[in-house]
Amino acid sequence: MSVIGRIHSFESCGTVDGPGIRFITFFQGCLMRCLYCHNRDTWDTHGGKEVTVEDLMERGGDLSPLYERFRRRRYRIRR
Repeated sequence: MSVIGRIHSFESCGTVDGPGIRFITFFQGCLMRCLYCHNRDTWDTHGGKEVTVEDLMERGGDLSPLYERFRRRRYRIRR
């Protein structure tokens, strides 16, 4: 049996939250209802797409070459 989560969306090249590049997963179904929430469209508990942990890891892993290229350029690493 695999763990399944509801995913709202992905951001494959997030750079807003500090230096570096990252793969961001936005989950669906938040019940907190924060007054100043920036992601109110994630509140619906029935929205989004059901995704297994394995599928999520595969999706992030598919971007490894992109992140490696960025890291080499950023830190001037030669092969």
